[in-house]
Amino acid sequence: MPEVGAVSVPGAEDAVDREVRERFFPDQVSGVLVEVGAADPEYLSMGASYRDLGWTVIAVEPNPKFCDLHRAQGHDILQYACGDHDEDDVEFSVATSHGATYRGGQVSYEAFSSLQIKDSYARLLDENVSIDTIKVKLRRLDTLLREYAPTVERIDIVCVDTEGWELEVVAGLDLSRYRPRVLIIENLFVERRYRAYMRGKGYGLWKYIEPNDVYIPAPELRLADRLTREATRVAA
Repeated sequence: MPEVGAVSVPGAEDAVDREVRERFFPDQVSGVLVEVGAADPEYLSMGASYRDLGWTVIAVEPNPKFCDLHRAQGHDILQYACGDHDEDDVEFSVATSHGATYRGGQVSYEAFSSLQIKDSYARLLDENVSIDTIKVKLRRLDTLLREYAPTVERIDIVCVDTEGWELEVVAGLDLSRYRPRVLIIENLFVERRYRAYMRGKGYGLWKYIEPNDVYIPAPELRLADRLTREATRVAA
């Protein structure tokens, strides 16, 4: 966990949380946000600003250290990893960055921790990062929602930051049932396969806000594009 006295900067990377709210939910005082890979309750958090507004934030995080931080602040937290199937006693790699700084704060376990560190991420590891393995429960997001949020019928925002396992998480959610209006998916290496996969699910890329892809339903994307083009033409 962050060292005592460490600077903790609330809000998501490049203020993607604020930009999405201002564009799609400017007057919405309540809603449902699901955050998979919730990590710290404030530093780099997608859900923090929405929680402050009174939204329901369903936070999912396998690292017990981060879960303790959420519980200390009175937040509900689902202590699970997410993927495309359900399984117990799954190995999870906890990467400790030993106080590395990033965007105004100290990184603890945010970077690289995942079900298994994929090769593309492993190439970024340096000698200061140590890896420990713990056992976690793996669940489809569908499974967790049925058990812990059975009254939720529609999700406004889904955020996924799982260090290369994002598409497996999306595969575990029935998009046609929950119809999220926005999905914020980390795509650190700007991989085309993420966008192709989401197109197959009926979602188009609205914007890349480093390091996240922001997706909305394809019909809404086309409308947004038309409005943007018209506004540009009028301004010219």
